[in-house]
Amino acid sequence: MAESSDFSTEYTEYTNESEYSDYYRSSDSNTSSHTDGHKNKICFAVLVHNRKDIIIDLLDNIRCYCPNSSIVLYNGGDDPELCHGLGYPVCPTSRKLKYGITAIYMLEVMKWLEDINNKYDYLINLDSDVLFTKEGYETYIIKEMENKDYLGVGTKIPDDDFYCLLQLRHEKHMWKPLLGEEPYLESFNVGQVFSRRLVRRFLSNDKYRLFNQNLLDTRAFGVDELVFVTMADRLAIQVHSYQDEVASSIRYRPHFPLDEVIHCLNQNPQSYLLHPIYRRMKDESRIAIREFMKRDIQLDPDMRQVFINKDLGQLPYMIRRSKYNDTTTEWISASESGGLLYWKVRDNVLYGPYAFGSGKVQGISALESSFGNIEVLCRINNYLVHYWRNDDTGEWIESASFADGVTGMPSILESSYGNFEIVAPLANGGLGHWWRNNEDPSRTWFGPTQFGTDHYNDSLLIENNSGQLTAIAQLGDKYNYFVRDDRSSWQWFGPYE
Repeated sequence: MAESSDFSTEYTEYTNESEYSDYYRSSDSNTSSHTDGHKNKICFAVLVHNRKDIIIDLLDNIRCYCPNSSIVLYNGGDDPELCHGLGYPVCPTSRKLKYGITAIYMLEVMKWLEDINNKYDYLINLDSDVLFTKEGYETYIIKEMENKDYLGVGTKIPDDDFYCLLQLRHEKHMWKPLLGEEPYLESFNVGQVFSRRLVRRFLSNDKYRLFNQNLLDTRAFGVDELVFVTMADRLAIQVHSYQDEVASSIRYRPHFPLDEVIHCLNQNPQSYLLHPIYRRMKDESRIAIREFMKRDIQLDPDMRQVFINKDLGQLPYMIRRSKYNDTTTEWISASESGGLLYWKVRDNVLYGPYAFGSGKVQGISALESSFGNIEVLCRINNYLVHYWRNDDTGEWIESASFADGVTGMPSILESSYGNFEIVAPLANGGLGHWWRNNEDPSRTWFGPTQFGTDHYNDSLLIENNSGQLTAIAQLGDKYNYFVRDDRSSWQWFGPYE
């Protein structure tokens, strides 16, 4: 049953650059109190292949947790329009690359950035299956790279049976003139850090043409884990490794499941960067990290300023809609005078606010439903209110309030059953779960089912990779999670850490 279709309401338009900073603009044009002397020091080079929604998700993630770094892209896929409209520079020599044979991309990015005199201190290699989980990586890199030119994960002489080394040996006739005799060095590709001084050494070296040609000609899998660090060593550059606490969350396989993400957040304050995360928008870990990010933006004024240099109100919640291919950003925020505010960013223009509702809003969650609408859940005092937007008319429709006795930040999702599901902290302790059958014309909310006993101040609700509802609750600076035994007992189990 469809509730709405398209967007037509008129809003105030902001085009003055002093009032609105383009959401997609690379962060070297941003101003933020997060700078702390780090501005323009780090440039991330991101190799992308497909899945524009995943690229946008990563760009949002970097902007949130590394707000002072710039970003450049290399399109290694077969769609020349993949990076169109993202607002980030794309390497002009981008080409389709074969899986595992991608090392040429980094050298071409180095050459391009030098040709245009891009100002950075450290160039860092990322792939599109990484995500940051918190702030701190920028500070760590800048401190760790002081008086250094190369940093990598697990930098060492490789074991004799290292697969990438075995591959390289098949092309020894190509690599011996460049790298000399073994032993070579290895360093995991993701997270390699190059100082600009080292980049210039690569490009000005008398073997640069051979280096470039070898990377174009190679058919060896994973040579990027050997040749860059070994070349640095051959240039008499001392190479270094990440600290173990930071490196422990950057690996080849397996992909990070949700329970391990929670464990990293709880147990390792230096697990800034996770690799690999599945390139699926509905992957449990990707969903959780995205929701953590949205919550951080809601609660941290400096992070909000990274995304849009305008006061949108209190607790602004960001929504990217598949209806607009994730390129349109919409925001729901609380008005100081009561009720809610709706904003929309389309084609680099901010429209809004549209005011609706009433009461002092103290918590917000939202989603794009299968109806094609924005669905908003807010906490007012100790109860919850649900709104949905008719995109044909721009009208917001309010449901009757429910869920007396809640506190903190609630969370809403649409489950694979087609129901709306809600979790919120309860004032008397524990969490409450409510749900609504969207096929029932009465649109009645059922619940709560109560579980847990601690006094939580925040909650997130996701569906895990097994199709089970999973509630993540914040207790101080730690996270607990609960899993519902879907399709069996329907009981909630936990808490787990």
